[in-house]
Amino acid sequence: MLEENIEIHNNLRAIGLVAKNNSSVDKIISFFKKYNIEVLLNSKDLSLDSICKKTNLIISLGGDGTLISTCREVAKKNIFVLGIYDGNLGFLTDIKLDEMSVFFDDFFKGNYEIERPYMLEAVFRKKGQKDIKKIAFNDVVLSRDSFLSMSDIDAYLNQKYFNTFFGDGIIVSSPAGSTAYNLSANGPIIYPLSKVYVITPIAPHSLTQRPLVLPMEYEISFKSKKDSKIHIVIDGQDFFNMSDFDEIIIKLGKTRANLIRHLNRDYFKVLNDKLRWGSKKGDII
Repeated sequence: MLEENIEIHNNLRAIGLVAKNNSSVDKIISFFKKYNIEVLLNSKDLSLDSICKKTNLIISLGGDGTLISTCREVAKKNIFVLGIYDGNLGFLTDIKLDEMSVFFDDFFKGNYEIERPYMLEAVFRKKGQKDIKKIAFNDVVLSRDSFLSMSDIDAYLNQKYFNTFFGDGIIVSSPAGSTAYNLSANGPIIYPLSKVYVITPIAPHSLTQRPLVLPMEYEISFKSKKDSKIHIVIDGQDFFNMSDFDEIIIKLGKTRANLIRHLNRDYFKVLNDKLRWGSKKGDII
């Protein structure tokens, strides 16, 4: 259902476009000409910030990674993102390039939905230095930096010590990101609009270490031992060395993505199709 008082489809004069590659850009530009809508292509000559000043609708053309990076970049703006996949279907992008005509026929009639999943907020803290703040759509991963080492990370819930993780690392996943790295590490699938997030150990050196689902009111912080070399990766796109900081604080923040969906999208059907539930061949495609 369309959220009250949001009418993106009315008086639309321009649409932003972020493309993983340029092979289908001309097709999209040509398509919107019949609607008299200008396509603003994100490039070295036209930044996404500049595009956001001219429109509140961005098309992400590519896969889930392109959609994630776009949502992260416009997270603090009142911008809506439509994912169109040009390649393999992921969990996030659900409109095919050759389905644009059908989708936008409905879109300009107001027949679409808006999903607003919560994103993770991470704060990198070092005494005497300014905090570094980052947004994660899917996850924040803390992992050992080599096969010869083991992660040794102390964890605190609301500033109170509660666990030490030994193993390959830890995944802190948002609800929308629960079907990404978290899933491959045997973490739970969480409905993407839930107000919870999950901490999943990666190959823990103890059978008692299990995924933990937390409400958004809780924050978790991590500190590594001095001789434990840990990398921190945000959505597979931003990289940090944990040794450069005293701690990293993570929570499910108030920042939300604004995703445009077709009216009949069924999240559980996506899960069924991608995970082949009910099939004897349980391979993920």
